[in-house]
Amino acid sequence: MNNTIKYILRMRVLCMGIVFLLAGVVGFAQEVLTGMQFNPMVGERVMESNGSDYLKAGTDTVPVTIPFFDDFSSRGIFPSADRWIDKFAFENDDLPVFPVNLGAMTLDAINDSGNMYQTAVPGPMEFIADHLTSRYIRLDSVFTPTPKALTPADSLYLSFFYQPQGRASGAPQKNDSLILDFLTVPAHDSIIPGDTIKVPDLWRQMWFANGSRLDTFYLNNNKWFVQVMIPITDPVFFKKKFRFRFYNYVSLASSSLPSWQSNTAQWNLDNVYLNLGRDRYDTVYPELRFVYRPPSLLHRYESMPYPQYCDDPTNEIKDTIDILMTNRDTLSHLSSYGYNVTKIGGGFSASYNGGTYDIQSYKKVPYVTTQKFAHPEVPFLLPISQADSAVFLMKHMLSSGAAGSKIGDTMTGMQRLYNYYAYDDGTPEASYGLSFNGSKLAYRFELNKSPDTLRAIRMYFNRTLSNTSKQFFYLCVWNNNAGKPGDTVYSDLVFPKYADSINKFVTYHLNPPLSVTGTFYVGWQQTTGDFLSVGFDRYNNSQDNIFWNAVGVWNTSAFSGSLMIRPVVGKPIPLGTNDITSTDPGIKIYPNPCSTGTLHIRVPGSAESTLSAGNYEIVVSDLLGHVRLRTAYSSTADVSSLANGLYFLEVRNRAGIRTGTSKFIISR
Repeated sequence: MNNTIKYILRMRVLCMGIVFLLAGVVGFAQEVLTGMQFNPMVGERVMESNGSDYLKAGTDTVPVTIPFFDDFSSRGIFPSADRWIDKFAFENDDLPVFPVNLGAMTLDAINDSGNMYQTAVPGPMEFIADHLTSRYIRLDSVFTPTPKALTPADSLYLSFFYQPQGRASGAPQKNDSLILDFLTVPAHDSIIPGDTIKVPDLWRQMWFANGSRLDTFYLNNNKWFVQVMIPITDPVFFKKKFRFRFYNYVSLASSSLPSWQSNTAQWNLDNVYLNLGRDRYDTVYPELRFVYRPPSLLHRYESMPYPQYCDDPTNEIKDTIDILMTNRDTLSHLSSYGYNVTKIGGGFSASYNGGTYDIQSYKKVPYVTTQKFAHPEVPFLLPISQADSAVFLMKHMLSSGAAGSKIGDTMTGMQRLYNYYAYDDGTPEASYGLSFNGSKLAYRFELNKSPDTLRAIRMYFNRTLSNTSKQFFYLCVWNNNAGKPGDTVYSDLVFPKYADSINKFVTYHLNPPLSVTGTFYVGWQQTTGDFLSVGFDRYNNSQDNIFWNAVGVWNTSAFSGSLMIRPVVGKPIPLGTNDITSTDPGIKIYPNPCSTGTLHIRVPGSAESTLSAGNYEIVVSDLLGHVRLRTAYSSTADVSSLANGLYFLEVRNRAGIRTGTSKFIISR
């Protein structure tokens, strides 16, 4: 690594450390950033697969053979059943920072259903969380190119790369750890006179690492990922059913800080490799690889409304994009790189050819720096159209030009132009909130074509540990005042709806829709000091557009990342299953305000006999989400016991599904 690159990387991590420290202080007082208590990507895959992703009983009876290798680049969420027997760890390309190649395996405090482990206990006690366990591996013999028995003389090594924390909001504590075990004796039945004893798997600990912040880890190692080489020398491991496993110990915040009891102690693994004929210097698995996924072609956003793009395409498309790639070999490779973009459905295709370049070994230059590869131009504009939306497929290709070489890499991504603005990529890595009653959060967006109509605001809420939080808040829109939020031009009291899978945004329809011009801001004002748990994307950074206000002054966010809040502009949009309207057409209440103690309730389109047959109930909640009245459905409700104030009334069926909701005021 040359001195310039060393200096840049070291200064970058030092700055990251300073930002983390400052963010931690400011965050505890005003802004709050925590880990998630539910992984929506895992939850969605579990629901989609209905268990089909899991190994069925007896399928691990046939061991795999060496070489054993996994770089976790399949983007499959769960570990591959070809090499692993459990589904607790999480394959992703969001959390690792400067991984060996695109994708890594993350061990954390969330189980294979996407929820916090039931064994999770408040700190400082640690508990065992994720496991990543290999299939049985034959270490007694190899069969190609010539069958032979294996012995310690064949010099077997297991190697892997690891990293604590990554992009996660919380780092593993010093008492947290990542552990590697080797199987010494497989589970079996031991027969004794008159009885049979079931003996469980017996394991031997081979390696462990204590928890650390990522910035500290980098400063101590001068590397983002550290490689570990484990020699296999004990004859006890040379058998037909060898196995290894990784697992992690996790500690949570104390019970006095329940809002901080979230997913933490994350570890990232990459390039797990087991083979014979290795030594401690055999640290290279030759490959040309992309490190980060395809970036957006847009200058400011991950996605934006197609008509708004078409109004100023020249300024919305980037001049160049940033591609991170590396040569993980000890030799240089004369390589070619290019990418193409095609419109889904046809009608547009464009490409870029970066030519050929001699990519040096990562030992000399960790990441490719030549302009045409690392910062390729975007020599075209996406087409202008009268359509409301468009989707484009981006494909990036890297390959070695050496005769007979098969090393290279391909990655794909999507550029979406729909009816909303988004800085985020749709995947949360943390939860964001404010800690004071009355605090405000504003998120800045800018129109090209003014005026336009703000139809709705989409928000992504991470589920809380108890999954019962229902803190009402004011959904707000502000105009612009010299680069910061100005006057409030829209405000409506609403409640959050928490996600159970990826991309499940709640859509709040504005009633009536709001005409906006130029720069505008969307966000919320809190009615309590409780954590609202809005999804936070740490992969993309738009913190300069995030503003919070607790004591009358607007401040820029201290956290690097993007809020998962998306304003919807343009033509009218239909209602969906995760949509909430300002005035729910499913229920009507009168008189409102109520001073008599009796509310009259109507659910248009529903037969009164059906609602009154014991299948439905009325639930009244206050601003804090506390249930103040619960009774079987009737066309009238006695609310005389309620104090003056604002309340929410819901009609639910036995399954808890809302038929309708409405606000009402008690005023005597």
